[in-house]
Amino acid sequence: MRSEIVVIGGGIIGCAAAAILADRGARVTLVERTAVGAGASGRNLGAIQYPFDPALAALYHDSLTRYRALADASGDFTMAASPAGLLLLNRDLEAAEAHHRRLVAAVPELRPVLLSPDEVVLAEPLLRHGPAAVRLATGYPIPPASATIAWAELAEERGARLIIGAGGTPLVQSGAAVGVALADGDRIGADVVLVAAGPWTSDLLDGGGRPARIQPTWGVTLQLRLDGDAPRHIVEEDEVDAINRAAAATERAARMVEGDPPSLFSLASAGGISTLGSTFLPSEPEPARIEPLLLRRAAEFLPLIETAEVLGRRICARPQSVDGRPFIGPVEGVEGMFVCAGHGPWGISTGPASAAMVARAILDGTQPPPELAAGRPLG
Repeated sequence: MRSEIVVIGGGIIGCAAAAILADRGARVTLVERTAVGAGASGRNLGAIQYPFDPALAALYHDSLTRYRALADASGDFTMAASPAGLLLLNRDLEAAEAHHRRLVAAVPELRPVLLSPDEVVLAEPLLRHGPAAVRLATGYPIPPASATIAWAELAEERGARLIIGAGGTPLVQSGAAVGVALADGDRIGADVVLVAAGPWTSDLLDGGGRPARIQPTWGVTLQLRLDGDAPRHIVEEDEVDAINRAAAATERAARMVEGDPPSLFSLASAGGISTLGSTFLPSEPEPARIEPLLLRRAAEFLPLIETAEVLGRRICARPQSVDGRPFIGPVEGVEGMFVCAGHGPWGISTGPASAAMVARAILDGTQPPPELAAGRPLG
């Protein structure tokens, strides 16, 4: 077993991997250039939910098990025993019916139920009458940064060392990873380097053996306090995940009207705070410009948005892979270099299991499934 491991990245993947590796006896150092959960792992919608990709389903179910264990071990992180439910809203009843049929065939375990406009407001009275919906038995609301912080704390409890505020760059000599160079000039020697740096992963792995491309897809979320009760379901405009792909975001941005970038309504509530999204952009937007757009479009579904108090706005870059699936495992051509990144919108939902998968690859030599392998061929 290799015992000297440096993890680059303090998001959900890096923190969970550090905790899992340390629990198995490895000597682990995690380096993060800004703060734990500074990126998408702390600025997401705040929901653990099923990823609509069969290749990721096992990661989701394993992550749920690991989150429940984390909740048992943590004094601050909590997760409900059963899902709140996900409402996929659609103004077109025929489109909702078609999506319901697809979901019944694809994910019967989520118990898809088609709701008419009347049934939608019975299930969620706070919504405006009009859209139909498909309700799914998934969706666990959590405060956006809570899981990542809990994994970081657990990593430290298990003996991992966290260096926060110093970015790291992998050091490679003679085709092998030998450690990490910190931004302040210090170096950390290591037998293994795990790069879990989200959308910046590909940049760090430039110089040889990098995995397939990971691009940033930018999102803005607003933190709201609603005037009254919040929806108990997670609510999303139907097909919200369909435009969360780098190529699609670029295409839409090229066609968009100036000042009116593409967005779809999504909202999750936990701990008295509702998080509103979502945008999917190929370049970094100005959050203040996006705020009125998100509020206006959300109010079309949820009238309470019109009187909500905006507590804050957050911007983040999602680590979007070309094929929508993460890259996990050894980096071809560089001994001792591993990667776990590219989860797009599913980092929180599948991150702990992904971290466990890459930990097994590091410590046991276990290969990830071909569809998630770091060196898989792309078209």
